[in-house]
Amino acid sequence: MDEKNKRDSQRLPMFRVCRYIIEGRQYADLSTNISERGIFIKNFSPPALGTEVTLEVKLPEDWGNQPLKILGRVAHVNVDEDPHKCGMGIEFVKVISDSVPMIEYFVREIYHEENLEKKNLAENPYSEDESSFEYHIINEDKVKEK
Repeated sequence: MDEKNKRDSQRLPMFRVCRYIIEGRQYADLSTNISERGIFIKNFSPPALGTEVTLEVKLPEDWGNQPLKILGRVAHVNVDEDPHKCGMGIEFVKVISDSVPMIEYFVREIYHEENLEKKNLAENPYSEDESSFEYHIINEDKVKEK
């Protein structure tokens, strides 16, 4: 079965400049699509599989353009002679915000879950002021593999 047929979440076109951090260095590149599980970002020299990535996003204007951080990992790399086809597929791992309602909004709107799984919500241990929360995204495929 090829990679495209293994996908179980719908990919939606999304052409936006995405800001992200890899190993402390900031980047900005164009995304091409997004799904419930991740995002594809064009990158002329994508990092290795498994590389941790922090996406910096803002919620819509009706939520005050509040910032969120999404932690992910490089799950797919596309390297091609045509640099416009190069990029990385980032699998979402967790969402970090200073507000539980913002995380709830993100999970409901992006992951289409009715209720936030409270067992996956915790205070962010890396927060300096202990007012930040993180939500661990459960990838059903990973659970089935174990």
